[in-house]
Amino acid sequence: MVYLIAVDGLDGCGKDTHALRMKEALEKAGTTVALMKHPSDGFLGKMSKGAVQKSGPIALVITTAFHTLDVLISVRRYRRVHEDIVIFVRYLLGAAYLPRCLAPHAYTFFRKLLPFPDLAMFIDIEPSVAIRRIEIRDQAREMFETEERLSRIRDIARSLVTDEWAIINNSVDGEKPFDDARGILVSHRLL
Repeated sequence: MVYLIAVDGLDGCGKDTHALRMKEALEKAGTTVALMKHPSDGFLGKMSKGAVQKSGPIALVITTAFHTLDVLISVRRYRRVHEDIVIFVRYLLGAAYLPRCLAPHAYTFFRKLLPFPDLAMFIDIEPSVAIRRIEIRDQAREMFETEERLSRIRDIARSLVTDEWAIINNSVDGEKPFDDARGILVSHRLL
């Protein structure tokens, strides 16, 4: 049976970096790990990425549809991998990017539809810190990448995250957030 880890959070929170560092630590300990990021590099992920760099309700619908399909295809693939652990980057909390009135319903729907991770990690971050980190990377801005929008999305995400989720505060620079993630892996007897 494959062990499923989800790493979720806002844009700019460090999901990819945390997932990569966890993968490296787990592999160093002798575990085989597959990493599935969303949006993926496949057709659906590329369509989602393209739409999220636009603005307006049509772009939101397109990016939501392609992102959802991208995750669903990855879930199908994850069941066929031969690695011990699969780490999903962006899994259930994509629902927080929807309007506040829809987000809880979408989260509940996908929470029931998709297998819940053996370890669900929410990488929390202050929106101002996320914006600072987003500005450092050399990429086009996405429709959600303003401090105001990230604040709204964070509020929604935090309302969706229950005690099933491990929360890592990544608003501080340095190694502490990664040490916290490592501690969670140790407490789940993965390291």
